[in-house]
Amino acid sequence: MAAIFPPAQEEELVRQFFAGGTPGFFVEVGANEPKTESQSFHLEQAGWSGVLIEPQPDLAAKLRAQRTATVCEVACSSPERSGTTMRLYVAGAFSSFDPRLAVTGVRPEKAIDVPVRTLDEVLREAGAPRPFDLLSVDVEGHELEVLSGFDFSYWRPRLILLEDHVTSLDKHAFLTRAGYRLIRRTGLNGWYVPREQAPALDLAGRWQILRKYYLALPFRVLRDAKRRLRDRIHFARTAG
Repeated sequence: MAAIFPPAQEEELVRQFFAGGTPGFFVEVGANEPKTESQSFHLEQAGWSGVLIEPQPDLAAKLRAQRTATVCEVACSSPERSGTTMRLYVAGAFSSFDPRLAVTGVRPEKAIDVPVRTLDEVLREAGAPRPFDLLSVDVEGHELEVLSGFDFSYWRPRLILLEDHVTSLDKHAFLTRAGYRLIRRTGLNGWYVPREQAPALDLAGRWQILRKYYLALPFRVLRDAKRRLRDRIHFARTAG
């Protein structure tokens, strides 16, 4: 299991990253709960504005009631899926397009069909500025599809927080090709900034990335395979 990184500490690091400027603009894909474990609530409290994207109707309603940001009740995916609906598997606060979910020992309680748009389409309709400041993507394994519907050169966010369990380097390679560089990891989130704006990493920072994204990758792949096998056995027994 990944080491727990205190949310309050991560929030402080984000505020430090943007320190010295005027209140900015955030985009949170997979907003979930309005305040708990939100990547943007603390920024909204500091005067920021933004867009919250959440496909679950009950959570979208809570966001509208408790947040000031624009709420878009839609799922983001690839351009090929735009305008369609997809089946979303839900287990309490967790949801995923993968019925296996990404949470150990959890299986779906229900499934709902949700409308799908690309992130580009959602942001254009919401009137998002360009460039904007923070993009957070936490969609339980659907991150590559979300990013494939996003024009990096057009929007050019100053910081991308991407949830990544690092069971492959696909997401990291995608963002690298898009002109972004990994500068930090907090908990399950990789921090990416435009390559031309990336600060020089010290030895500790380079070691953290080497260790978590490369040296530990085979162990993460094995651990994920064992977890999924364990879950299949457990659910087969309980179903029987």
